Amino acid sequence: MRRRAISSIFSTVLFAVLIACLPTATRGQSLDSVLNNTDKAKLDLLATRAAQKIRGAQLTEKPKVLVIDFFRGSVGTSSCLGTLLADRFSESLSNFSRELTVLDRQLLKDYLRKEWTTLGDFHSNEASLQLGRDLGAMGVVTGSLVEENGQIVLKVHTEGFGPLNQTADSFDDTNEYVRLSETQELKVMLFQQGPNYAREPDKIPEEPGILLAGTGGAGMPTCLYCPDPSYSDLARTAKFQGVVVLSLVVTPEGKADSIYVLRGAPFGLTAKAVTDVRSWKFRPAQKDGTPVPVRVPVEITFGLF
Repeated sequence: MRRRAISSIFSTVLFAVLIACLPTATRGQSLDSVLNNTDKAKLDLLATRAAQKIRGAQLTEKPKVLVIDFFRGSVGTSSCLGTLLADRFSESLSNFSRELTVLDRQLLKDYLRKEWTTLGDFHSNEASLQLGRDLGAMGVVTGSLVEENGQIVLKVHTEGFGPLNQTADSFDDTNEYVRLSETQELKVMLFQQGPNYAREPDKIPEEPGILLAGTGGAGMPTCLYCPDPSYSDLARTAKFQGVVVLSLVVTPEGKADSIYVLRGAPFGLTAKAVTDVRSWKFRPAQKDGTPVPVRVPVEITFGLF
């Protein structure tokens, strides 16, 4: 794990909070309005085949299933279309199999919002499965969307209902898939980023007397004791790698105060980063030779090094 200050974080759009693709109450209806009847039938059939695959694992208990937002490609790129299709697929899966308990996807959205994290954090089999199990599922359904020969191909993958899949690509040719018509409306949704629950830096309330580090004549604070936060057990199990981005005030006494999460990480890492950073010690920033309170961004990278 490593950390670094980001001097340009207040101008970057990396951590912008995107408005959800469509209002929650109208998502299913809006997606249905741009899908033709053939494509709707294909999605329903895909859900049926996925249910059959899960039932085929001959489980000893009724499985609980969570559908994760479908990515554009297989590398964790979120997509508005992927979110909407996952919503509809989850509903179909629930409707077509009484032998499964399909968890409400609002649980996933609430989790992402609570942790200030992004869908891209769950692109691996291990991370997606651990997330599902944290939320009460036995296993998860993930998916990928790609353009191919004038169509949009949706592949779905089941994970956790039997031995773990050890293939390098979660979305290989052994998975169930359908080909959807590539209309202009669907193509726009495909390349529109899905929900991002990180926080905009400019949403931090105004703080009289607090300067931005490196601006207005204020210098930068220097870390004197800033050890990297350690992994949580869940993050290690999920083989998670990602970042937590915080914004904090370094006081004239060199302490970390008024900590805001700009971008979090799952599996307890957000809370762990905030707690550990409170123990950091700094040489305070100065202005005209006097220590002053400054707000500074800090990025903490969690990786399996």
